[in-house]
Amino acid sequence: MTAKTILLIGPPGAGKTTIATQLARETGMAVIAAGQQLRAEIRAQTPIGQQIGELLEHGQLAPDTLMAELMRSWLRAIPPTQPCLLDGYPRSVAQARMLEALLAEQGRQVDAVVVLDLSEATIIHRLSGRRVCRSPDGRDVTLHIDDTETVAQCLARGGVLMQRDDDQPDVIRARLHLYEQATAPVLDFYAARGLVHHVNADQPPAAIVAAIRAALQI
Repeated sequence: MTAKTILLIGPPGAGKTTIATQLARETGMAVIAAGQQLRAEIRAQTPIGQQIGELLEHGQLAPDTLMAELMRSWLRAIPPTQPCLLDGYPRSVAQARMLEALLAEQGRQVDAVVVLDLSEATIIHRLSGRRVCRSPDGRDVTLHIDDTETVAQCLARGGVLMQRDDDQPDVIRARLHLYEQATAPVLDFYAARGLVHHVNADQPPAAIVAAIRAALQI
């Protein structure tokens, strides 16, 4: 029997990477984090990575056909008996339809879609409070200004606190608007199939993971 394939969807600041990592550790499922995988392809200068790198340099997105080709190769690397979690894909209904075909090639299907719900106010607090501590040796560490102990340690080491441009409140609101516009049709696509499960993401990671495991019985 082919193992489950689960999609993880959530706005910026919802902690998808943390949740995916903990789910993988507890359940043994493989994780395909599309954004991270894409950056790895670019760093490795694979033929597809080079194509995508050139597109991104010119402010263009990777076309659906190229993303499908990458997703096919990533899925093939996962044994059919191993559960799989997809983070960051699909981002459109067109990609969702392509994913159906790609999964069918592996004898898989989308079994559940987990949506991490978080209020705009909480997201803005989380992201606008992020800072990068740049140490004198050039190393960067991400922290939150609410974590006063870590902030003090950074400054004591001679570090400098910086805020990323995309962590400004106005930029965050714009990102959330784009996320909602792009995600709504995808959620409607899967909701029509009865696959969508909403989980409150305004709680500790362990509680979120427990809620997901209970909802999906994994």
